[in-house]
Order: sequence, then structure tokens, then C-alpha cells
Amino acid sequence: MTLSPAQARMAARRRRQGGYTLIELIIASAIGLLVMSALTSVVLTMTIGANTATSRVEASAQIRNFQFTAYDDFALSRPPAPSGCGTPSSPCTTQTMVLMGDRMPNATGGVPVPFTARYAWDQSQQTVTRFVGSGSRVAASGVTSFSWYVDTSAPHPVVVVSLTVTVSANGTPFSESQTLLFYPRVTS
Repeated sequence: MTLSPAQARMAARRRRQGGYTLIELIIASAIGLLVMSALTSVVLTMTIGANTATSRVEASAQIRNFQFTAYDDFALSRPPAPSGCGTPSSPCTTQTMVLMGDRMPNATGGVPVPFTARYAWDQSQQTVTRFVGSGSRVAASGVTSFSWYVDTSAPHPVVVVSLTVTVSANGTPFSESQTLLFYPRVTS
């Protein structure tokens, strides 16, 4: 059977457009799988990095919140008087830190008003709570260790507060420890 020139061209065209062979499909699938694996690895690495960064930022923010809150109270108070602890070799861990001082009202000729601020660490809740008057608020959360002592070796007493905050973002835990020095107002 002989084909006309038009039929021959059509047959040749069909042979050229016959599709992929099995080997070509296997190679293309393998290359696609390698590319998808690489992309998955990049996405997972970026997610872990973002979780770690989030944990670090949150831990630092909790320490900074405590520091800013306590700074104002220390600026208005005398050093706390620990009972049975409060030295560098025996810091207070479960005792509430009590700061007592005077607040000056904004009014002209105002009379100083006594004020007391207490900082208590709740180990089970992992929080340090600030109590002033009848109100309270969490000064730091995620606190896994908390201690304080009064260093009297300097000319003016220094209150040394150490805390460790542990934060976990999507299963990636991060701990940050900080030792803060506070210089209470010295009053007679």
C-alpha cells in the first residue's frame, strides 16, 4: 500500500509528535522530586529559624518588661530587707521582694505618699507578679528561675535580680538568663 504525499507527511508528523517515552517520564519525575525535596527543605529551615527568632524576641521582651516595670519602683524605694536570705551566696528565690518608698504627687506643694510594691514569683505559673495597693499585674511570664539579693559591698546598696525566661514558639524552646542591677534611692 502506497501513501499519497499528503498521507506520508501526516504519518511522519504523527511519529514526531508521539509523546514521551517511559524513560523520559521517569527522569522528569526524578528531577521534579529532587526540586520538591529541596524546596521543602528550604521551607522547613526557614520555619524553624522563624520560630527560634520569635522565641528569642519573646524571651527578651519578657525580661525587658520586668526591667522597665521594676526600674520605676526601685527609683522610688529603699533597698528591700530580706529575711534569712539576700546575700550573693544565698539569694532569695521564694521570698517576695518588697520595695517601700514615697511617691511625690504632681500637685504643687504635694505631700509624699508612702507606697509599697511587691514582686512575687509563682514557680508553678512561671510568672513574676507586681502587687501595688489592691492591684496586680504580671511583670514577666515564662520565668523558670528568679532570685534576688542586696549587694552591700558597694558604697550604695545594689539589688541584684536574676531571672531566666523560657519561651517556646511552635515547639522550639529558647531560654534567656539575665542579671539586672537596680540602684534604689538611698534614704535615711
